[in-house]
Amino acid sequence: MFNSRVSYSSPQDDVPTGREGREAQSSVLRDKIPARLVLYFLSWSGFLVSFMMRNDMNFALVAMISNDNSTQNESLNKSQQILGTGTDDQKTIVKSVVISSFYWCYVLSQVVGGVATELFGTKCVFGWSQLATALCSFMMPSAAQLHYIAVIVLRSIQGFASGLTWPAMYAIVGYWIPLTERSRFMSSFQGFSIGIGLTYPLCGFILSEWGWPYIFYTTGTLGFGWCILWYLLAFNTPREHPRITKDELNYIELNVRKEVNSSVKVKVPWLQIFKSIPAWAIAITTFGRIFVHYIFIVNGPTFMGNVLKFNFETNGFLSGVPFICSYISSVLFCYIADKIVLYKVLSLTNVRKLFTALSQIIPGVLIYCIGYIDNVYILLTVWFIAVIFITASYAGAMANIIDLAPNYGHSAAVLAFCQTIHMSASFISPLTAGFIVTQEDSIDQWRRVFEVSAIISILTYLIYQLFGTAEIQTWNKGLPVNDDSDEGKVLSTAKDDFDNTVGPI
Repeated sequence: MFNSRVSYSSPQDDVPTGREGREAQSSVLRDKIPARLVLYFLSWSGFLVSFMMRNDMNFALVAMISNDNSTQNESLNKSQQILGTGTDDQKTIVKSVVISSFYWCYVLSQVVGGVATELFGTKCVFGWSQLATALCSFMMPSAAQLHYIAVIVLRSIQGFASGLTWPAMYAIVGYWIPLTERSRFMSSFQGFSIGIGLTYPLCGFILSEWGWPYIFYTTGTLGFGWCILWYLLAFNTPREHPRITKDELNYIELNVRKEVNSSVKVKVPWLQIFKSIPAWAIAITTFGRIFVHYIFIVNGPTFMGNVLKFNFETNGFLSGVPFICSYISSVLFCYIADKIVLYKVLSLTNVRKLFTALSQIIPGVLIYCIGYIDNVYILLTVWFIAVIFITASYAGAMANIIDLAPNYGHSAAVLAFCQTIHMSASFISPLTAGFIVTQEDSIDQWRRVFEVSAIISILTYLIYQLFGTAEIQTWNKGLPVNDDSDEGKVLSTAKDDFDNTVGPI
């Protein structure tokens, strides 16, 4: 099932040379890289690329749909615009539909992602979803030349495919990652923050130099490249991995067996999940977090361009940097959460509630303040801090999903259920902002958007505070636990290798 590894401590003259020596050195190097670290990198880079392909449209639309009142568009190639003529209302409608079409199908595919992962496994579902998204990115310029309806169709396909990624990745976490490493591993999901942070300044540069079609060619190429790595390096379970060491395999299996049924495939209890109050609490509180987050992600560039009056390059840089910083903060939050769990400073439930509060109460208060700050430097500082604290949720409610149902397939199903509810905020948030803000340079209208966001963020957290829990639910099937001392021992060698290599991931 997996390859044997032999460690040598032989005299110098016994060291193999030539091809055999290079192969031996390569084998030793592979043994020093934990398979969990490789999975972390694949998860991190996968979400990075996924969100680049998702958010490139936010900036590209500036050039794809002309705005006669904007001096920024004077240098853009009019032949590249999908709606070069038409009233402002028509342009606004097209822009809104193109943006929201991604999220309609994204929400609808959440349950499909959970079911597909149960049937086909994470490697298949995550890989094919990324490949489909990359193909659509490459086809986007041709579709735009055909008609904006074709763009909407491709964005809908991208949204459906991208919606499969989160349930798929959650399923594999419960199978690969022990509890005391789980929060740190969850920080890999914050690769999407780097993706957003890189996309906006990259788009600003490409728009200025080559035009919007090259935005999609660039992100599509990155998507194809990632799919090759995923195909070569990803495996659904530790036992399927051909290069994992015996120590790491045993360490993983001994530390997840109390939670995960790795040998018996059980039917996903959809009815029990639907009736689970803790699952509803996660879904509701995360709705509030995502509502605020998408104000920054989707509407942030518009606010900076029309209210703060930044040009493309500055706008792209300032819109992207907070999300790069938020990845660093997610690493720190998740590391602290793991240490609190390891040393039992707080119960697991209280850890999840603490970091969920940090991700919603602080950003909720800060986004309310943004509308009343006149100094642009203070405003940007508050803006950055709010975005940074949002990532604490990945040591809170988002990690809590696997706590409730760590079984392979079950965690994907719970995520699919929660995402179907809370990801509706991904299109409700921009639509709400669009309904309130009819004059994009009006600070009074933006102030109302920030106030609504603050109220939603804080109120939805209170639901989680009352009903959230980290206890494994009764409908999560698990293996009977054998408490024999030999099987209960932790193989510290594998754990130390992971911790020393990864550090505070």
